[in-house]
Amino acid sequence: MATNFNLKKAINYPALLIAITVFCFLLYVPIFGNSQAQHAFALLILVVILWMTEAIPLPLTGLLIPVIGSFMQLVSPKNAFREFAHPLIFLFMGGFVLAGALSRHSLDKLLAQKLIGLARGNFYKSAILLMLATSLTACWIGNTSSTAMMIPLAMGMLVLVNKNTVSNESKFLILGIAYAANLGGVITMVSTPPNAIGAAILGLSFSKWMSYGFPVFLITFPIMITLLTIYFKPDKRMIISAMIIKVDANSPNKTLAAIFLLTVVLWMMDSILSPLLNISSGFNSLVAVISITLLFITRVLTWEEIIKSIRWEILLLFGGGLTLGMLIDSSGLGEILIGYVAQLATTVPLIVFIWIVVLFCIILTEFMSNTASAAMILPLLFILANTLHINPMMLVFPATIAASYGFMLPAGSPPNAMAFSTGHVPQKDMIKVGMVLNILLSVILTLFFYFAFRV
Repeated sequence: MATNFNLKKAINYPALLIAITVFCFLLYVPIFGNSQAQHAFALLILVVILWMTEAIPLPLTGLLIPVIGSFMQLVSPKNAFREFAHPLIFLFMGGFVLAGALSRHSLDKLLAQKLIGLARGNFYKSAILLMLATSLTACWIGNTSSTAMMIPLAMGMLVLVNKNTVSNESKFLILGIAYAANLGGVITMVSTPPNAIGAAILGLSFSKWMSYGFPVFLITFPIMITLLTIYFKPDKRMIISAMIIKVDANSPNKTLAAIFLLTVVLWMMDSILSPLLNISSGFNSLVAVISITLLFITRVLTWEEIIKSIRWEILLLFGGGLTLGMLIDSSGLGEILIGYVAQLATTVPLIVFIWIVVLFCIILTEFMSNTASAAMILPLLFILANTLHINPMMLVFPATIAASYGFMLPAGSPPNAMAFSTGHVPQKDMIKVGMVLNILLSVILTLFFYFAFRV
């Protein structure tokens, strides 16, 4: 992976001063009756400003979240850093090391060449094909695992077209993979935890979920491709130059390929193996650590190469995001915000209310774990729908999908963070195109489920 993540950027003092001023203001101006929720809201806005403006490095903001939360007594120091040991962190770690191994031995370039052959050397078509492969993989093994698999292939493809620095083509491809993983993750009920939560609440079977999830994907995927094409304007006629990749006779490519395939198969069999082994959650993270171990003991990578391939700053960023979500939940802020949204049900048309709920879920998942947001919101929406005599499918299903639709920020989803970590996707581009995509897809989800269940 490229390592253009900007850790040496100067401090943006004006933005930092604004963030601190707003934070202090929100601490002492009563908005909520609950002091814990008030403090959590002040922290949320502080983090939003710091992440949006990059006043200080994003990982530092993530690392400060548990520190500030402890001083505000939102969490005990003992539990403040708990989320930095979340299983997702180790899944990230395994993905980074696997990507490093593929890049170190040029296997990512060899695999990319095979894919390019299917598109007859056209970069634009190859990129779309890789995005489609990401989506179809994500629906079975999850958006995080699929992104971890596909990013290295994309990096290899960029090398072949001499676009391994920041360019419109690299932005189009890398960000497209992240977004494709998020979109593909809604196809089945086993692809992401929010889907499983929503399906359980609604009592849906696998096939019933897919009968709605797959059409949503078929509608949203082309829209995502079109938006990225319009925004980045990649060269549609670019031909990927032939490149002979010399493989060292002593290269452990066969061993690496075997470990890669084993990791993928185990990730794909998560839903089967987890119950057999009595592992309720985090199985894919265990597989990721096993993968790192195998790469070391088979001498595919040295320990120094393993450490170097791990993107520690991204782990800090995402750990902070998970911590923020935990604080929003435990402080009661999330439930209060949902209550405010629910009050709109009696003042606006139903279709507008559904859109507000969907947009609220998308915005919330930009700043906290989609699993945490879904676990908090979906049961409340189910109760609300029954109270208002609305078909629960009309509220809960789109809200479940919306929990996977955080496209604006690196912390919005693991695929976003992975794309950002390559250095090919500046945050300003992710924010701009992500904001448009958030709005477009919120409208599509609203219209789709409103007309599907209004009878």
